[in-house]
Amino acid sequence: MPVTSSRWIVLPWSLALIIAVTAGTGCDVFSLRDPEPPITESGTFTQPDTPDHVVDNLQAAIAELNVANYTRSLAEELVFQPTAAAEQRDPIWTGWGRLQEQSYFTQLVAAASAGGDHSLELSDETMTVLAEDRYSLEAGYVLTVQHSRVEVPSVVQGRLLWVITQGADSQWRLEEWTDRQVGSEPSWSDLKARFSQ
Repeated sequence: MPVTSSRWIVLPWSLALIIAVTAGTGCDVFSLRDPEPPITESGTFTQPDTPDHVVDNLQAAIAELNVANYTRSLAEELVFQPTAAAEQRDPIWTGWGRLQEQSYFTQLVAAASAGGDHSLELSDETMTVLAEDRYSLEAGYVLTVQHSRVEVPSVVQGRLLWVITQGADSQWRLEEWTDRQVGSEPSWSDLKARFSQ
Protein backbone atom coordinates (compact mmCIF):
# COMPACT_ATOMS: atom_id res chain seq x y z
CA MET A 1 0.00 0.00 0.00
CA PRO A 2 1.51 3.35 -1.03
CA VAL A 3 2.37 5.92 1.63
CA THR A 4 0.38 9.18 1.39
CA SER A 5 2.21 12.39 2.28
CA SER A 6 0.27 14.95 4.30
CA ARG A 7 1.47 17.81 2.08
CA TRP A 8 -0.58 16.45 -0.82
CA ILE A 9 -3.64 16.85 1.36
CA VAL A 10 -2.73 20.32 2.71
CA LEU A 11 -1.83 21.87 -0.66
CA PRO A 12 -5.22 21.42 -2.30
CA TRP A 13 -6.98 22.86 0.79
CA SER A 14 -4.60 25.86 0.85
CA LEU A 15 -5.11 26.46 -2.85
CA ALA A 16 -8.87 26.16 -2.44
CA LEU A 17 -8.77 28.67 0.42
CA ILE A 18 -6.75 31.20 -1.64
CA ILE A 19 -9.14 30.86 -4.58
CA ALA A 20 -12.16 31.23 -2.32
CA VAL A 21 -10.76 34.38 -0.62
CA THR A 22 -9.69 35.94 -3.92
CA ALA A 23 -13.04 35.23 -5.57
CA GLY A 24 -14.92 36.43 -2.49
CA THR A 25 -13.20 39.83 -2.50
CA GLY A 26 -13.88 40.39 -6.18
CA CYS A 27 -10.18 40.80 -6.94
CA ASP A 28 -9.17 39.52 -10.34
CA VAL A 29 -5.52 38.56 -9.99
CA PHE A 30 -5.18 38.20 -13.77
CA SER A 31 -6.63 41.59 -14.74
CA LEU A 32 -4.52 44.24 -16.45
CA ARG A 33 -3.30 47.16 -14.35
CA ASP A 34 -2.71 50.71 -15.48
CA PRO A 35 0.99 51.11 -16.31
CA GLU A 36 3.20 52.99 -13.88
CA PRO A 37 4.42 56.36 -15.17
CA PRO A 38 7.98 56.20 -16.52
CA ILE A 39 10.82 57.33 -14.28
CA THR A 40 12.10 60.59 -15.72
CA GLU A 41 14.56 63.31 -14.82
CA SER A 42 12.87 66.23 -13.15
CA GLY A 43 12.66 69.56 -14.92
CA THR A 44 12.28 70.54 -18.54
CA PHE A 45 14.54 68.61 -20.89
CA THR A 46 13.95 67.90 -24.57
CA GLN A 47 15.87 65.08 -26.21
CA PRO A 48 18.78 66.96 -27.82
CA ASP A 49 18.39 65.62 -31.34
CA THR A 50 19.00 69.08 -32.83
CA PRO A 51 21.43 71.88 -31.88
CA ASP A 52 18.46 74.15 -31.04
CA HIS A 53 17.32 71.72 -28.35
CA VAL A 54 20.69 72.06 -26.59
CA VAL A 55 20.15 75.82 -26.38
CA ASP A 56 16.57 75.35 -25.14
CA ASN A 57 17.71 72.81 -22.54
CA LEU A 58 20.44 75.09 -21.18
CA GLN A 59 17.98 77.98 -20.92
CA ALA A 60 15.46 75.76 -19.11
CA ALA A 61 18.14 74.36 -16.76
CA ILE A 62 19.14 77.90 -15.77
CA ALA A 63 15.52 79.03 -15.30
CA GLU A 64 14.81 75.92 -13.18
CA LEU A 65 18.24 75.84 -11.45
CA ASN A 66 18.58 72.23 -12.56
CA VAL A 67 22.20 71.04 -12.23
CA ALA A 68 21.53 67.59 -13.75
CA ASN A 69 19.97 68.97 -16.93
CA TYR A 70 22.61 71.70 -17.20
CA THR A 71 25.40 69.13 -16.97
CA ARG A 72 23.86 66.65 -19.40
CA SER A 73 23.77 69.43 -22.02
CA LEU A 74 27.58 69.64 -21.91
CA ALA A 75 29.96 67.40 -23.84
CA GLU A 76 32.43 65.33 -21.84
CA GLU A 77 35.23 67.19 -23.67
CA LEU A 78 33.86 70.68 -22.97
CA VAL A 79 36.41 73.46 -23.47
CA PHE A 80 35.73 76.94 -22.05
CA GLN A 81 37.55 80.11 -23.08
CA PRO A 82 36.87 83.00 -20.66
CA THR A 83 36.93 86.69 -21.52
CA ALA A 84 40.38 88.20 -21.92
CA ALA A 85 39.92 90.25 -18.73
CA ALA A 86 38.86 87.23 -16.67
CA GLU A 87 41.69 85.12 -18.04
CA GLN A 88 44.21 87.80 -17.06
CA ARG A 89 42.72 88.33 -13.59
CA ASP A 90 41.83 84.78 -12.45
CA PRO A 91 44.29 81.84 -12.58
CA ILE A 92 41.55 79.19 -12.59
CA TRP A 93 40.95 78.65 -16.28
CA THR A 94 43.65 76.14 -17.17
CA GLY A 95 41.91 72.83 -17.71
CA TRP A 96 38.43 74.30 -17.19
CA GLY A 97 36.04 71.66 -18.50
CA ARG A 98 32.77 69.91 -17.79
CA LEU A 99 33.62 69.06 -14.17
CA GLN A 100 34.54 72.66 -13.33
CA GLU A 101 31.42 73.90 -15.12
CA GLN A 102 29.24 71.55 -13.10
CA SER A 103 30.95 72.61 -9.86
CA TYR A 104 30.46 76.32 -10.54
CA PHE A 105 26.80 75.85 -11.47
CA THR A 106 26.16 73.68 -8.41
CA GLN A 107 27.52 76.44 -6.15
CA LEU A 108 25.50 79.08 -8.00
CA VAL A 109 22.32 77.03 -7.57
CA ALA A 110 23.06 76.56 -3.84
CA ALA A 111 23.25 80.35 -3.42
CA ALA A 112 20.26 81.12 -5.65
CA SER A 113 16.96 82.37 -4.29
CA ALA A 114 14.11 79.90 -4.62
CA GLY A 115 11.38 81.37 -6.80
CA GLY A 116 13.68 84.17 -7.94
CA ASP A 117 14.06 85.49 -11.45
CA HIS A 118 16.54 83.22 -13.20
CA SER A 119 16.95 83.39 -16.98
CA LEU A 120 19.30 83.30 -19.94
CA GLU A 121 18.16 85.68 -22.66
CA LEU A 122 19.86 85.52 -26.04
CA SER A 123 19.79 88.21 -28.72
CA ASP A 124 21.18 88.77 -32.20
CA GLU A 125 21.59 85.00 -32.65
CA THR A 126 23.46 83.53 -35.60
CA MET A 127 23.54 79.74 -36.05
CA THR A 128 26.16 78.53 -38.53
CA VAL A 129 26.70 75.05 -39.95
CA LEU A 130 30.38 74.19 -39.57
CA ALA A 131 30.01 70.53 -40.56
CA GLU A 132 27.25 67.93 -40.65
CA ASP A 133 27.81 67.21 -36.95
CA ARG A 134 29.05 70.63 -35.84
CA TYR A 135 27.20 73.93 -35.50
CA SER A 136 28.13 77.25 -33.95
CA LEU A 137 25.88 79.76 -32.23
CA GLU A 138 26.98 83.34 -31.71
CA ALA A 139 24.72 85.58 -29.65
CA GLY A 140 24.50 88.36 -27.14
CA TYR A 141 23.43 87.19 -23.70
CA VAL A 142 21.96 88.54 -20.48
CA LEU A 143 22.16 86.01 -17.65
CA THR A 144 20.10 86.73 -14.55
CA VAL A 145 20.36 84.60 -11.41
CA GLN A 146 19.06 86.03 -8.15
CA HIS A 147 21.40 84.79 -5.43
CA SER A 148 22.43 85.55 -1.85
CA ARG A 149 26.00 86.75 -2.44
CA VAL A 150 25.68 90.53 -2.38
CA GLU A 151 29.25 91.11 -3.56
CA VAL A 152 28.58 89.26 -6.83
CA PRO A 153 26.32 90.74 -9.53
CA SER A 154 23.06 88.88 -10.21
CA VAL A 155 22.98 90.05 -13.84
CA VAL A 156 25.89 89.53 -16.24
CA GLN A 157 26.10 90.10 -19.96
CA GLY A 158 28.32 89.70 -22.97
CA ARG A 159 28.57 87.69 -26.15
CA LEU A 160 28.97 83.95 -26.40
CA LEU A 161 30.18 81.60 -29.07
CA TRP A 162 28.99 78.04 -28.58
CA VAL A 163 30.10 75.12 -30.73
CA ILE A 164 27.49 72.38 -30.48
CA THR A 165 28.44 68.93 -31.72
CA GLN A 166 26.69 65.63 -32.37
CA GLY A 167 28.05 62.62 -30.52
CA ALA A 168 28.19 58.95 -31.52
CA ASP A 169 24.79 58.52 -29.83
CA SER A 170 23.31 61.09 -32.28
CA GLN A 171 22.64 63.53 -29.42
CA TRP A 172 23.90 67.12 -29.54
CA ARG A 173 25.88 68.78 -26.74
CA LEU A 174 27.79 71.98 -26.08
CA GLU A 175 31.48 71.23 -26.68
CA GLU A 176 33.26 74.59 -27.05
CA TRP A 177 32.34 77.84 -25.31
CA THR A 178 33.98 81.23 -25.80
CA ASP A 179 32.90 84.17 -23.64
CA ARG A 180 33.39 87.79 -24.74
CA GLN A 181 33.00 90.90 -22.63
CA VAL A 182 30.88 93.82 -23.80
CA GLY A 183 32.22 97.15 -22.56
CA SER A 184 32.87 97.17 -18.82
CA GLU A 185 29.84 95.06 -17.87
CA PRO A 186 30.50 91.96 -15.72
CA SER A 187 30.52 88.81 -17.85
CA TRP A 188 29.57 85.16 -17.41
CA SER A 189 33.28 84.44 -16.90
CA ASP A 190 33.27 86.81 -13.92
CA LEU A 191 30.28 84.96 -12.43
CA LYS A 192 31.95 81.58 -12.95
CA ALA A 193 35.15 82.81 -11.32
CA ARG A 194 33.30 84.04 -8.22
CA PHE A 195 31.26 80.86 -7.78
CA SER A 196 34.15 78.50 -8.42
CA GLN A 197 35.97 79.68 -5.27
